[in-house]
Amino acid sequence: MAMAISYRNHNVYPKNIYIRDFEGKVDFREIIDSWEFLLNSNLINPDTKGIINNLINCELDMNMDSFKTLMIYLNQHQELKNIKLAVLSVDPKSIVFPTLGETTQRDLKIKPFTTETAAVSWIIEQP
Repeated sequence: MAMAISYRNHNVYPKNIYIRDFEGKVDFREIIDSWEFLLNSNLINPDTKGIINNLINCELDMNMDSFKTLMIYLNQHQELKNIKLAVLSVDPKSIVFPTLGETTQRDLKIKPFTTETAAVSWIIEQP
């Protein structure tokens, strides 16, 4: 099945939270391409507090090597270090990667969630 990523603003916080909905099988190259699209389209701006990466309807095709490549990429972009990266997933095979990101990447704010409500609360809470 082909991968599809759709983009939308959050209903309640349209200026502050951007959502990426992933469907089908997704690998790290497509995730990086999607970040490139967000950065090059200026969809991440000073008002952006966080991005919700919704993996609930996707199969993440990732291993430790591709995860490391993705983390290197994210760390190269100051705009991504300035915002919170929430990952929605209910699949144990997928949730392991944002969990690793949360525990190993001190410069990135990555956190796994099982509900959009919890992810939104984390993104908009004051530091």
